[in-house]
Amino acid sequence: ASRAMVKVYGTSPASGDNAAPRNVSRQISMALAIIALALVVCCALIASADLKGNRVALYGLGSGEEEGAEQATTTTFETFAGQDEMMEELLGEEYYVELFKELQEDEKITEAIDEVKTAVDEAKAEHDILAKFASGEEDAQNPNF
Repeated sequence: ASRAMVKVYGTSPASGDNAAPRNVSRQISMALAIIALALVVCCALIASADLKGNRVALYGLGSGEEEGAEQATTTTFETFAGQDEMMEELLGEEYYVELFKELQEDEKITEAIDEVKTAVDEAKAEHDILAKFASGEEDAQNPNF
C-alpha cells in the first residue's frame, strides 16, 4: 500500500533523526534577556526624563482666567470697602454700630454682665468644694466638713 504524503511548504518529514532538537531553556533564556534589556532601556529613559518640568500657568486669549481672577480679588477685598460709612449715611440714627455701642454701655446690660460673672465665680467655688468633698480631702476652713 502506498502512502500518500502531503508536503507542506517549509516543513520536512518529522522523523526522529531529522527533527531539530527543541531547546526550551534556551528559548526562555533568550526571551528573558530581551525582556531584561527592554526593562533596562525603559528605566534609563525614565531616569533621564525631566518629569517635574516647569509648571507655568498659561493664559490664552479670551480664556477669561485673568478677568476671573481680577473679579475674585475685587469681590473678596472690595465688597465691604466703605460699607460702614454708607450704612451710617443710609440708616442715620438706626445705624447698628452705634446701637451696639449704646447697648454695650447700658447700665442694665453691665449690671446683668456683672451678675453673671458673680454667679460663675460662685459656681466655680462650689465646684471646687464639691471636688474636695468627693476626693476625701479635709477642708482647712471647715474641719468638720
